[in-house]
Amino acid sequence: MNYQGFEYGDMPSDGVPHGFPFQQYLALLLRGKWIILASIALFSALAMLYTRRSPQMYEASSMVLINAKGGTANLPFMEFTGPLNKITNELGILKSRLLAQAVAEAVLKDPFMDKERKEKLPVTKDPTDAKGEKLASLSLVTERVRRSVEFIPEKESDIIRIVVRSGSAKEAATLADKFAEVYQAHNLDASRTRSRALREFLETQMKSQRGSLTRAEDSLKQYMQSSGIVSIDEDSKRVVEQLSQLEASRNAIDIEIQTNTQALASYENQLPEQERNATRTIGQASDSYIRGLQEQLAKLEVQRDVIVVQNDPDVLSQDIYVRQLKEMDDQITALRAKLKTRSDEQIQSLLPGNPTGNQNDPLAYLKQLKQKILETKMQLESLASKRIALDGIIEQYDRKFQRIPRESVELAKFQRSRMSTEKLYLMVEEKFNEAAITEKSEFGYIDIIDRAIVPWAPVSPNPKRDLVFGILIGLGIGIGVVFLRDVLDVRVRTPEDLKRRGMTSLTEIATMNQELRKLHPDEKLLREVKRFDRHLWLSFNPMSFLAESYRRLRSNILHAQLDRPLKVIMVTSPNPYEGKSTTIANMSITFAETQKRVLLIDADIRRPIIHSLFGIMPKPGLTDLLMEKAAMEEVIQKNVVENLDVLCAGTIVRNPARILSSKNMHSLIEKMREVYDWVFIDTPPILIVNDAGIVAPIVDGAIVVVSAGTTRVATVQRGAEFLKGAGGLMLGVVLNKFDSRKAYGGYYGSHRYGHYGSKSGYYAPSNGDGTSKMPRST
Repeated sequence: MNYQGFEYGDMPSDGVPHGFPFQQYLALLLRGKWIILASIALFSALAMLYTRRSPQMYEASSMVLINAKGGTANLPFMEFTGPLNKITNELGILKSRLLAQAVAEAVLKDPFMDKERKEKLPVTKDPTDAKGEKLASLSLVTERVRRSVEFIPEKESDIIRIVVRSGSAKEAATLADKFAEVYQAHNLDASRTRSRALREFLETQMKSQRGSLTRAEDSLKQYMQSSGIVSIDEDSKRVVEQLSQLEASRNAIDIEIQTNTQALASYENQLPEQERNATRTIGQASDSYIRGLQEQLAKLEVQRDVIVVQNDPDVLSQDIYVRQLKEMDDQITALRAKLKTRSDEQIQSLLPGNPTGNQNDPLAYLKQLKQKILETKMQLESLASKRIALDGIIEQYDRKFQRIPRESVELAKFQRSRMSTEKLYLMVEEKFNEAAITEKSEFGYIDIIDRAIVPWAPVSPNPKRDLVFGILIGLGIGIGVVFLRDVLDVRVRTPEDLKRRGMTSLTEIATMNQELRKLHPDEKLLREVKRFDRHLWLSFNPMSFLAESYRRLRSNILHAQLDRPLKVIMVTSPNPYEGKSTTIANMSITFAETQKRVLLIDADIRRPIIHSLFGIMPKPGLTDLLMEKAAMEEVIQKNVVENLDVLCAGTIVRNPARILSSKNMHSLIEKMREVYDWVFIDTPPILIVNDAGIVAPIVDGAIVVVSAGTTRVATVQRGAEFLKGAGGLMLGVVLNKFDSRKAYGGYYGSHRYGHYGSKSGYYAPSNGDGTSKMPRST
């Protein structure tokens, strides 16, 4: 420590005290331990009160599996109804009001939760019916159901747990199972609805083609009856059959284009609104290489179909045609492989990442949907290329058709229309039958893998958990209050409070009354100090803790003297009743113990107290000497304590400041420097009167006594400013009335230290009733 003196303003430049160790945090918490304990007790009691008053809640859960892969059979033409639902989408369905309303309708239809049909579900009871016989409205039950259920996806799986909380254990299990059942039925209905859409579309096309076929047959029959022409030559017949087959293929492509267009619209309608821009980007995506491959593939497929149509099976079995068809099949296979590779590359470039990734990824559904859109658009482009190629071949056959003899042209037209319509009708009928079978074989993709069981114990309130929460909340709030109080507290409590503000703590003096109750002076000591005030007794007891505190003050002053000469020291305080007079009296006694000549001057003329502490006459004294009404030998009382002389305040005067600022006061101090080794001056509180400011410039240093837990920091700082402004030097601060247990919360333990061989240490034994065996002062 540096005790050369304190200059006010030596605080850190940022205004924030540095070096706040962990021990101080611990001491702060221990100091506020009663606040923390009270907070814990309060919130623990509130937690238990909440537990006692809260209704019991039970929790039951069922589990469903999103089995998207095996839930839908393949559909003809295009899988535009295939399941693209992911966990996030299924959670949206489960949380929807529509599903909650369906559950509410189900429980209202069957409101009982036991086999005997005696107990009704509480969720279905009407709050206005005290007897519980009337059922609540659908909207009310729907809201109750929605508030009681929660849906939790299991990690790394396609499983969703349906959790229901209710005040009835049976109701919780019943509602959990009901939700799973309604959800499964809803999914099955939705899946069959998608399959039904394709079947109905094909059914419409089949009816349309059946009507067209009937009309074509009727037209052919009427023409044959009216014209008398019933047949055409073989060459014309072959052209008509080939042209009819090609036109049927083209019409089938048109139907497939319609199907894919419908699928594309279905996909785009599923895209979220915020992804419409992405849809337009995909719609504009094109690749000239892919289009070229699609055109080549379409031409090859059409050429192969033409060869098959133009020749009889016997001709096609010849080696030349077999080799030609095989070469064309190989080329078609190679082109398809290249087209698939290039298509996959384009899809990956437009949709980075794995489009079939984790189903718990909220982007996975959108990625897969965009992939389906791209595949459908590519399929549409391939169908368009194939149709263009067929149009070219049909145009060639149509020119051949025009060369048929005139008398057979009309008959050929009717036969061509009938045959084309018949082939297309048979193709649509076949696809319709496939769609009808698919619809009937649809079982959805939701499986109930675990049903709810009736819970045997409530999940809330949980007394142990609530108590732990109450303790933790109380602990947190208690600690917060302690730290807030410390931040808002502007009083000096510990030496660290002074140090953080750039001040030096010379010593800490415990609360004297507590120490006096522990003191048991022996008869010899009692005879010596009986005439003194009890607050001085401890300084005569070498074993007392307070005597050690004053000796520590003496040591620190002696250390400060090593750097600059100190002989005359004044003691003051910011406010009255902070113990400055008692402090200077005891300090003088400890300096007298060193066999040095010590003079104690009572310059607190307004309220002198030194004479009463030592049990001596108050006058004549300082004022009498300065006003030259008494001689030096008359006012200084010799050897009040061995090596300690006392100069009391003397006669009370009206204007003490004028006397203290006189030349006689200066002369007195200079003369006492030569006579005594130490001169201590007791002065009034510096913030109350200006007497201390008058004395400060003529002494070597000043000590300020503050009361721990009472004096405000700002008050100490103002006192330091006044001393500095008056030209004085502040040596440090004495922290009086200091209780280490209160200041540090017992962190530093007791200051008792027993004398070897004595059970009572430095303190007196008790009478047994809590009082010490110490004589009362007279």
